[in-house]
Amino acid sequence: MNKFSVAALSGLILLQACQPVTDNTTDDKAGQPQAAMPEGLSVQQQADVPEQLPAEHYLLTSKTPYQPQQQWQQYSQPPAGFNTVSVQHVARHGSRFLSSRGDDDLMLQLLQLAGSEQALTPLGQELAQLIERLHQAHQPDKYGEISGSGVQEHQQMAARLFERQPEVFALAVAQQQRIAVLHSGRERADQSGDAFISGLTTLKPELSNLIDPARADEATLYFYKAEGSEAFERYRKSDPRLQAVMQQLESQPKLQQAATAMLQPFFTPAFITRLENGEFELTLVDDDDAIRNVLDAANVLYSLYSIASNLAAEGDFDFSRFLQAEQLLPLAELDDADSFYGRGPAFAGDDVTYNLAGRLVADMLAKAEQPNGYVATFRFTHAQVMMPLAAYLGITGASEPLPESVTYSYQTSNWRSGKVSPMAANVQWEVFRNTEGTVLIRMLHNEQETRFNSACQPYADTQYFYTTAELKGCLLH
Repeated sequence: MNKFSVAALSGLILLQACQPVTDNTTDDKAGQPQAAMPEGLSVQQQADVPEQLPAEHYLLTSKTPYQPQQQWQQYSQPPAGFNTVSVQHVARHGSRFLSSRGDDDLMLQLLQLAGSEQALTPLGQELAQLIERLHQAHQPDKYGEISGSGVQEHQQMAARLFERQPEVFALAVAQQQRIAVLHSGRERADQSGDAFISGLTTLKPELSNLIDPARADEATLYFYKAEGSEAFERYRKSDPRLQAVMQQLESQPKLQQAATAMLQPFFTPAFITRLENGEFELTLVDDDDAIRNVLDAANVLYSLYSIASNLAAEGDFDFSRFLQAEQLLPLAELDDADSFYGRGPAFAGDDVTYNLAGRLVADMLAKAEQPNGYVATFRFTHAQVMMPLAAYLGITGASEPLPESVTYSYQTSNWRSGKVSPMAANVQWEVFRNTEGTVLIRMLHNEQETRFNSACQPYADTQYFYTTAELKGCLLH
């Protein structure tokens, strides 16, 4: 693989995300290179493997800043006689600071230790200055909060919703319909809701008096920690399939090679050898995270590189002089594998990683069918909800599991957390009704028209509109 700078790839990532997708159902792949099918897949499973994506588009994995995936002017028109009446919306929090104090402290410890032993190269000294600035951007206590970019992501999303559905909010004001705001109970989700609502009320101030106070709903928006999540907890802690596949992935030689190559520009060979031999143990107070070897150090540095993409409004944290894509790719792949098996579609024939999302789907359907005086419910949550939700809904590229005989990789799966659940990832249901009382739903995933799973049949002569009766039958079980 050719070497790309991080700066060039960051531009590539954002450029790709900005390109509107005019049709996500095209079957015309003439002239496009076809990916080799992984061994161990049945004929049907091979048919379900999506077209391969360039891996370097998603180096930031779930830290990828948000971009809408389609221009709303390209959306399909609803069937004749149907008008938009309400919106059901669920979104991940926006771009953020580090979720907690940790990786910045650990990397500074490592760099300071190397400095005290004259084991830092000149480039390592420059890296230390960058990490110190990144650390200071989190002070006095920004950990866990959304960043300036996160605020903008949600404000702009609200503005696009208002721009495409102004009549819905005009009717809400005329009829004094209410707006509900729900969140997971965590600060960054609450802050994201505030940003979204501010974007909406800036454009239509009359909505302010119609908005309920935001409240937490852990059962639907933090379900992986709520009552009833015991089976999922057992899976995460002790499932032998999960333990075996992650051990296999974490022991790949390419990870150690990439980690060593990543650190070599910053530390003397002797220091790296000592790190490889386990001579150092850098820890945190009241936290299990630590640096004990080269791979630990590389993963911490990768974490800081990826979160820096979320902090454009806070400063210039440019890693382009320090890291190469070929070193980052194996770490990104491992991060995606952890998300795929931990929160995504995981193993074929087992829905333990995403079945709890049925609670959220049931709530959205109930409110779409019986709004009870509400024009919209806006929900704000986390990747740990958005990934299972996308799998539960059967969204293409977000819901294809793998058999136990096939290990996740960028060659065997097109599941990418940066596509499924970037920062501010969202699922929006636009609800339509006709004079006969038939209710239709159109789903948007990251603002792109998207089909429900193949068991759900669209309304007559449409691709993206479904009756609530159909969705209750094919989704709720």
